[in-house]
Amino acid sequence: MRCNLARMSQAKIDRLHYVRLPNAQGGRAEMVRLCYVLAGRRFENVFWDLSEARERAAQHNPFKQFPFIETADGRTLYQTLAIMHHVAEGTSMWPSGPALTRALAVAMGAYDLYQAFGGFLATDLAAKQKFEEKQAPKYFVGLEGMYAESAFATGEGPSFADCIAHEAIDWCVRRNEASRALFEQSSALKAFVERFRALPAVQEFRAAQAAARQVDNTV
Repeated sequence: MRCNLARMSQAKIDRLHYVRLPNAQGGRAEMVRLCYVLAGRRFENVFWDLSEARERAAQHNPFKQFPFIETADGRTLYQTLAIMHHVAEGTSMWPSGPALTRALAVAMGAYDLYQAFGGFLATDLAAKQKFEEKQAPKYFVGLEGMYAESAFATGEGPSFADCIAHEAIDWCVRRNEASRALFEQSSALKAFVERFRALPAVQEFRAAQAAARQVDNTV
């Protein structure tokens, strides 16, 4: 690892810690990165190699997993939704009142999709069949209904929930034919993904990520 944690606590921006995963394209960390981008907050990536990832995660997150962040004032925060709250609170990306309730419903439904797909080994054919026949249709149809009602999770502007939904959908569609078919059949979800990716900040971020991954596909 190429950085010193003691030095990092003196930084003026948050440091986002994640593990290097070939061709993973972000997962939970990408959800968090998008939240930073749309909230207009700066961050810096800190990547750990697989050989040291378990130890580092255990030192900084009681759940022993990535991502976790070190804030500009030296605190360590973990768990995707909690990090997003830190990032987006006080901006339009973290709504309040009924809009927050709606955002959380979308966010948790999308995260359940992400977890359902990530919860089995590629060689576990029974689990794959369960995902494709029961779980994927349930979550894709649920998200389709929510995005048929509004442009984004809470209305006309994006929130943290849309970062989670976009990445959960994209994660499954890239890796699973059944998910890809469900997505292609959903005009509401396709329109949402197009709207989300058309946001100027998201366009710029995705272009930068694509360029970085041409050099190193583990970031």
